[in-house]
Amino acid sequence: MSGAAPLAGRTFLVTGITDAASLATAVAAELVRRGAHVVCSALGPTPHHEGLSARARDHLAATLESCRKTVEREVGGGAETIACDLTIDASIRDLGEALGRRGVALDGVVHAVARDRTLARGGAPGLLDVSREDFLDCLDVSAYSLIALLRELLEAGALARGASAISLSYLAAERVVTHPYAAMSVAKAALERITLELAAELGRRHGVRVNAVRFSPYTASRAGGSIRGLAQAEAHGAAIAPLGNALFEDLAREVAHLLTPGLAVTGEIRNVDGGLHLLASGPWDPAARRPGDGDRSNR
Repeated sequence: MSGAAPLAGRTFLVTGITDAASLATAVAAELVRRGAHVVCSALGPTPHHEGLSARARDHLAATLESCRKTVEREVGGGAETIACDLTIDASIRDLGEALGRRGVALDGVVHAVARDRTLARGGAPGLLDVSREDFLDCLDVSAYSLIALLRELLEAGALARGASAISLSYLAAERVVTHPYAAMSVAKAALERITLELAAELGRRHGVRVNAVRFSPYTASRAGGSIRGLAQAEAHGAAIAPLGNALFEDLAREVAHLLTPGLAVTGEIRNVDGGLHLLASGPWDPAARRPGDGDRSNR
C-alpha cells in the first residue's frame, strides 16, 4: 500500500470503539494496515469506579468486552484493548503510567469519544430543554476529555515529542441543524476550539500537532443510529454534496495521513464530507434533497 511505510513500527492510541460500525474502528484498522501498532481504550470497569450498582458494573464490563471483541475481529494486527474512563483523570493516569512502564511513547492519539444523554431519550428539541447536568456531562465527555487525555499522557511521559492528536467532529459545530443535536453541537464547537488552543500550546511546548476532522452525517454507528432525523440529513448530504457523502474509509485515510510524522500541519479543522461544507444550506434543507443523485454511500 502506498504511504504505508511512515506509520510502520509506530504506536497509536485509539479511543471510542464500541462495535464494527464505529468510525474509530475504521481508523484503527487503517492504522494497522499501514503497519502501526494500535492500543484501543474503552470504557470499562476500573479501580476508580466505586459504589456502582451491579447493573452499572455489568454495563461497564459488557462495554469493554464488546470493544475487545470488535478490536480482535475488525482491527487485528495484535491491537490491544485497555479499560479507561476518560471522565476520570486518575483512570487516564493509570493508562499513561501502564504504557510508560512498558516503555511506550505514543506517536499519536485519536479522540473519538462523545456522549449526549438526551439523545438516548430521543433528543432535546433545543438547548432550553437540556438540563444543566446533561449539558455539563456532554461537554465533559465530548470535549474536555481531550484536554484531560493529552495532559495525563504527557505527564506520564507516554506521548512522544512530535506526536499527533486527532479528534472527530461534525459540521454541526458550525451550523444549526434540524435534527436533535443541541447540546452535542455546542460540545463539538467546544472540541474544535479546544483543538485550536491545544495546537498552539502543545506545539510550542512539545512539538505535538492537534487537528480535528469533520465527517459526513453517519447513521451506521450505534450513536448515529440513535439520533432522530439524522437519516434524513445523511440522505440529503448524499444527494447534494459534490462528491456525495464520504465513506468511513475516507475518514480513516485522512486521519492516518494527519498522524503521519513530520507534517507541519496543526490547528486544522478538516472536512471529510464530500464537499457538503461548501454549500450554504448544508444538509439541513429537505426541500433540496435529490435522492440517489451523487450518492457514494455503501451504508
